[in-house]
Amino acid sequence: MRKIILTIYTLCIACCCAVAQDNMVPFRHLSVGAELGLHGLGVELAVPVHRKLVFKAGYNWAARHDLFSTDIIIDTRELHQKQEEVALETNRPFDHEIGDETIVRTGLRLGMNNVKAMVNWYPFSLGRFYVSGGIYYSFNRKDPFIMLSGYTTEEDWEALIELRTRMHDTDPYKENDFTYNYALQIGGEEYAIEGRNTQSRGYFEGDFVTSQFKYYLGMGLGRCVPNKRVGLQFEVGAMVYNSATLYCQDKEVGSIRDASVAFGDDIKEVMEYVDRYPVYPQVTMRLSFRML
Repeated sequence: MRKIILTIYTLCIACCCAVAQDNMVPFRHLSVGAELGLHGLGVELAVPVHRKLVFKAGYNWAARHDLFSTDIIIDTRELHQKQEEVALETNRPFDHEIGDETIVRTGLRLGMNNVKAMVNWYPFSLGRFYVSGGIYYSFNRKDPFIMLSGYTTEEDWEALIELRTRMHDTDPYKENDFTYNYALQIGGEEYAIEGRNTQSRGYFEGDFVTSQFKYYLGMGLGRCVPNKRVGLQFEVGAMVYNSATLYCQDKEVGSIRDASVAFGDDIKEVMEYVDRYPVYPQVTMRLSFRML
């Protein structure tokens, strides 16, 4: 990964003197850009404030779909045994059987919704190469940086609901003697999978929340304000955040590394990385449209 980034940076520097930056007249021009990158989608406005400096402001958001997913297995032998006991007591079989294991499909998606303020510095009088720095800011203190989600199959959830209903009909007081839930074990604590009225599945949610302010440093090629109407930029950089906390079902989890074990190998690698290194790499392609 380091070799790839170093190669990209070298190419950027090598191309820095390709074309003159003609449109750097302070406060005389305006462009709007649309971007796509590892941080999601974004829009921005750019205004030159000096012959070598451009101020940019914008907003970025991530698409609400899983980047990847994996299956985890929950031990449900105790629930299976309870179901068998209730079936014998009532002399009536269940329509949906609880097995010894329940599969939960877990996924990871980005939750980065931020406004941003950036400055691009063009160090060479002739060239497209620039260095960029600035901040990202999230208005909501609880906006997640990464969102985790898990859900059961419809069949497994219907089996659990049937067991709960049968226990309540048979003896409402006895239902309180046992927790009828699918749950993940994280750091010695159980986090129950909950139901939703609109879906016939059980859901589990976790939010990896960082500081509201996140700092950014990067470099790239291309004009913020193109000579012609349209210009293309390529940028690599990194977002740096300070504090980071994991919440599962709105409850703070003490150890992110303990939690990562519960979400499968693929998601485990991501969570361990963000816990150990407070840096999120970015690669961005941006299309700029000159308005003035």
